[in-house]
Amino acid sequence: MVDALFHPLNIFLLGLGGGFVIPLLYRLGKPWLHAGFFVALAGIVAVSGVSFLGLLQGGPTIEVLTAVGAPPLSINLRFGIWEGFFTFGVNLVGLLGALHLWDRLKGNYGALLLYLILVMGIDGMVMTRDLFNLFVFLEIVSIATYGLLSLERSAAAMAAAFKYIMATVIASTLFLLGTVLLYYVTGTLNIDALIEARAQITGPIGAAALVMVLACLILELKPFPANGWGLDVYETAPSGVASMVSVGVSAGVFFALMKLLPLFQDQLGIIAVSGGVSFLFSNLIGCKQTKVQRLLGYSSISQMGLMMLALALLTEIGATASIPLVVGGLFVNHLLAKAGLFWLAGVLRQDDVDARTSLSGRPLLLALLAMFLVAIAGLPPFPGFWAKWELVLQLASAGRLPWIAVILTGSLLEAAYMFHWFVRAMRPSDAKAEAGPDTVALLPVYGIALLLAISGYVAARLSGAASPWIFAPLATGIVLYALDRLPGRVKAVLMLLAVALVGSWLAESATGIAWLFAVLLLAGSLVIAAASLYRDDARPGYFPMLAVLLLSIPALLRSVTSLEFFFSWEIITLASCFLIAKGRGAGPHVLSFLLFSLVSAFCLLGGFAGIASVSGTTSLSALMTAGPDATTALVLLGIGFLIKAGAIGVHVWLPGAYSEADDDFTAMLSAVVSKVAIFGLLTGTYLAIRSQAALELAHGMAWVGMLTTIAGAVLALRQTDFKRLLAFSSMSQLGYIVTAIALMSHLGWVTALYLVANHMMVKGILFLAIAGIILRTGTRQFGETGGLARAMPVTFVLFLVAIVSMSGLPPLMGFGGKWLLLSAMTDKGWNFLAAAGLLATFLGFLYMIRLVAGLFLGKRVAGQANVRELPLALLVPQALLVVGILVLSLYPKLLMDPVSAAIDPQFASTLVWQGMSLYTIYGYWNPTPVMIIAVAVAAVLGVIAWAVYRSGLRGSGNLARFYAYYRRVIEQAMPPVATLFWQGVTDFTLATAATFRQVYTGNGQTYAMVVLFYFLALYLASTGPAGFWIAG
Repeated sequence: MVDALFHPLNIFLLGLGGGFVIPLLYRLGKPWLHAGFFVALAGIVAVSGVSFLGLLQGGPTIEVLTAVGAPPLSINLRFGIWEGFFTFGVNLVGLLGALHLWDRLKGNYGALLLYLILVMGIDGMVMTRDLFNLFVFLEIVSIATYGLLSLERSAAAMAAAFKYIMATVIASTLFLLGTVLLYYVTGTLNIDALIEARAQITGPIGAAALVMVLACLILELKPFPANGWGLDVYETAPSGVASMVSVGVSAGVFFALMKLLPLFQDQLGIIAVSGGVSFLFSNLIGCKQTKVQRLLGYSSISQMGLMMLALALLTEIGATASIPLVVGGLFVNHLLAKAGLFWLAGVLRQDDVDARTSLSGRPLLLALLAMFLVAIAGLPPFPGFWAKWELVLQLASAGRLPWIAVILTGSLLEAAYMFHWFVRAMRPSDAKAEAGPDTVALLPVYGIALLLAISGYVAARLSGAASPWIFAPLATGIVLYALDRLPGRVKAVLMLLAVALVGSWLAESATGIAWLFAVLLLAGSLVIAAASLYRDDARPGYFPMLAVLLLSIPALLRSVTSLEFFFSWEIITLASCFLIAKGRGAGPHVLSFLLFSLVSAFCLLGGFAGIASVSGTTSLSALMTAGPDATTALVLLGIGFLIKAGAIGVHVWLPGAYSEADDDFTAMLSAVVSKVAIFGLLTGTYLAIRSQAALELAHGMAWVGMLTTIAGAVLALRQTDFKRLLAFSSMSQLGYIVTAIALMSHLGWVTALYLVANHMMVKGILFLAIAGIILRTGTRQFGETGGLARAMPVTFVLFLVAIVSMSGLPPLMGFGGKWLLLSAMTDKGWNFLAAAGLLATFLGFLYMIRLVAGLFLGKRVAGQANVRELPLALLVPQALLVVGILVLSLYPKLLMDPVSAAIDPQFASTLVWQGMSLYTIYGYWNPTPVMIIAVAVAAVLGVIAWAVYRSGLRGSGNLARFYAYYRRVIEQAMPPVATLFWQGVTDFTLATAATFRQVYTGNGQTYAMVVLFYFLALYLASTGPAGFWIAG
């Protein structure tokens, strides 16, 4: 009885029966009408869901015969795992979509009937195994769509609907002609029989028939450039209808292509190219779009293109076992996230990205928008992430590297225009806040968000990466978010407790250098995060996201596979991005940070995929045995880590992100988060450097590090904003660490790890002090404050300790690290690098002196007589970090012994290792001569610089004028080359997008001609020029 009740055939009984009954119920009254509609629609969902569940529990595929006898004498339907997956997904979204569209559907029995028939028609397209029946369902879906498009009566919407009709009529005509010709050639319309008789489909008629059917399906998916008609509909239709066209109708057509794919084995390359071109160019043109629904239309077309590309390529290379994860993941990711975005845009009534619809005061809506955008961009933890990972790995193993470039480039472009919407939505608005959407209107959006989260976990399980620890940071964040209505300081304490407990659990499984980093960064992050207690405001969403960030770092450090590493890396990127976005002036810099971070991530993805293709495993231990064949992959890893470290040329994201983030969070970015990239360099790129095939990379990497140090110092000298100066200082100091890694020696490694510890504590102190100074003075400009030493004596002492340690002067720990580096470069024969290091030391002294003198020395600025010492919540973390500096300065073995234990077992036997313990090397080396030389050189250069300054000066000079003089010299002599270059790249990309965008004229006749020409192009690509002659 139950089996009969939930038999898949009942989907059509409910759809057709509901369609006939709805007009009768309308006569009984609207309550009956509405109840009948939802009973039928919910029944369709229940039938598909229960049947799908039975299949998941091991039940057999359900074959449905619609007449007496077996096919081809009767039309049969099939309900297997794939059919259940697609129908249940589309039906469930259709039910939620009806709730979203209810204001337009209610009371309109024609619209209710059409909506029900639309859902049933999509199910029919998925389940049918008869080619002509597929055409019938395609026409049912088209007619229902035409009718629903009429819910919007504007002139633009009517015009768009007419263009849609013209294009789809051409496509369905091609399908009908192809069906007739296939019947002529094979004598059957049963899809299974056609697949078995594929060898008979030859000659000009057979070839033309296949191309016609294929052309229809591709055209229905709106490929570039034959998609202007679809974009117009996406822009003008009601959001609920546009979403069903995007995720429902497209799903049915894509499944039809998928089940007919065995007929198109000779056209797999054409399908891949069509999908790849649509994915790349739709996302490129989308960069110029500001209309929200049209923007979502570009994304919808690109996602369908990506699914076509993945299906064709995986079939072509024989990786059919990956199709469920890749194609299934991409499908459900697009189905849920894109529907959520359309509905959210409709609920917000936002027509344009640049409209003054600020969500900054609506954290829940902003979180929903971010969630859907993250999913569409293929980022974790959602299904698209796992699907793209598997797709790239399979393509790399098959050597299809150009296709990987297409996928990653298109993904970057899509993220650019989609997150542009997010950045614009989070702008603070000075206008009076309007009443937000009510809870009932948001219920479908909440539902789709929950389904998206669940599907992400299911995809993770299919990927084999669903260990509890990998989701521990996200789970902790969710729990803290549930408590987000508590007072700010209470939330801060709960966050610290959660990070301490969960972080310790995560860190204990790390080993070697990873364990050293985990302990160091966990301790540092807790101390710096405690400074957040200085603020008493609520900071909605800040502490849950901070917990996710801080816990993702030890999760990354305990990773044993590249997939686990990459997952945590992306979570760190996203958490950092959203925390930076909370800074009031951070908006313009969030997108820059995210895009450079994605380029970094894509380099890592390419590198990990390349190594997996060579080694056959995703284990991080494969990095240890990577040979010359993996050199390119390892270089990609190095580039990815260097981008994230803010190396010269790709540093343009760093100053804006650091300086405009919340002041206490900037300390976390510089002191803790930046070390994740350094860990990657230590454990990943270093292995490329030490391989026999890539020894020459070491010197190049060392120069990258040193030039980063010099450039960061020079840029710091140009700043009048002392927080921005510290941002460039952080870039400069990280350059030293990169250079130390490239030394390929025990001395280099102890230097790198010493500098990591020193940089974490120094930058934590300095940025927290700056946060307090900004709090007390209300300014970030040198010219607007000064002489604070008497008002802030404790801060001055702590600040001075950090400056001395950063400068490398004795007796603090920075002394050991800085002079170890200079000595090691000299010992290695890198004399020019050592000379550059002396110049960097001099430049560092200059900006450090300016920082101390500009803030604490000299006269007090008028209006700051009542400035007082920093809050205790800021002083205590600084004091703890100073204690750390003093302890490691007095007892260096506390750090060196763990370093030695972490390094020696792995590398003592390698070519570049000397076999001595770190403590022995450190004990034998005398830093005094190097220190004296460096300080003397810096002093001489300082005297020369002062003399040059005084030579052109009349009257007395002072330190402020000295820095102002050289700031002008630097600005004139050193234009911002990197900024200009990347701005040029951006302008070129947008100009190219504008050029290709011109294919969309808005003329329906032109669109119809493009559709016909697209068919001819497919025919030519499939048959070659001979096809036209034979046809003639």
